[in-house]
Amino acid sequence: MTVYDRWHKSHPDPGETKCSEHKRVPTAKHGQGVRWQVRYRDEKGEQRKRNFEKKADADRFDVTRRADEPRGEWIDPKLGQTRFQVYAGTWLASRLHKPGTSMTYEGHLKNHINPVFGLVPLISIRPTSVQKWVKDLHAKGLAPRTVETIYVIFSSIMRGAVRDGMIRRSPCVDIRLPEPDKTTIRLLSPAEVLALYRAMRPPDYAPLILLGAAAGLRQGEALGLAVDRIDFAEGMLTVDQQVVVIDRRPTLAPPKTKASVRDVPIPAVLAHALAEYIDRHEPEDVLFRTTRGNLIRRDYFNAEVLKPAIFSAGVPADMTFHDLRHTFASTALAEGVISEGSR
Repeated sequence: MTVYDRWHKSHPDPGETKCSEHKRVPTAKHGQGVRWQVRYRDEKGEQRKRNFEKKADADRFDVTRRADEPRGEWIDPKLGQTRFQVYAGTWLASRLHKPGTSMTYEGHLKNHINPVFGLVPLISIRPTSVQKWVKDLHAKGLAPRTVETIYVIFSSIMRGAVRDGMIRRSPCVDIRLPEPDKTTIRLLSPAEVLALYRAMRPPDYAPLILLGAAAGLRQGEALGLAVDRIDFAEGMLTVDQQVVVIDRRPTLAPPKTKASVRDVPIPAVLAHALAEYIDRHEPEDVLFRTTRGNLIRRDYFNAEVLKPAIFSAGVPADMTFHDLRHTFASTALAEGVISEGSR
């Protein structure tokens, strides 16, 4: 027997007085609190109990538990009462994310997820509330792709809760996300790349333009390029690190993916620019640094160096450094269309 009557004794002694209401021998807790209690052992073998106002509810709970347990489908309802932010912290600590990715996750949890779901029990989160939250994020002005990123984090956490036996199913079912904006890719002509190259201030940062347009490096990879990764004799450079921001400080880290570690041919125009730069500055490690010798943050570079150069060169105002990588993939710049003496 696993359903107990807290108000009456299961095995009274002969001659004990029965209560007038139920005609059964009362316990010391008669009339106090809820009457019915289900006792069971969890997956660790520890004794658990749950109280119910009505015997029918207690019986239903017990029958469900007995049916699900042999199939490995039994979930302790108390686990579902865990608040989202408590489980999210445990989930995040278990992930094998790069530092930059972990910071992104922590930021989205703090700013967009926990303010809505943080104090809500996992079991109480419903698809309708998730859909409304997604709609509200978009209404606040967040870009569709940002909303998607935030939702993917939330959905992954709820999927982890299912896997860990906290809840039976995820509320992230049939959630409609905002339509993503069409990405505008700016492909620069050789003349536009040259104009941008010449407009860079300070001019020492100009080779960064060619690292994107003539070698296809991502911005962080270009900012993290070190002198010992350049082999002028072989005409190759090695991409195996990038600049990322961790705890608001730029630092060197592995590239975006394992596939991003690669050797890249150096076109003549880029080789000339890099050799000239190295002769002037004699860098010991990373080529490009701030005047104080620090690694360059992308947000600083974009706002203080690239944007003014874009304006001065007269190229499309909405272009980004990543457009240089697209330009590399779709033009003949990598084959040295710009002459070595073009600067």
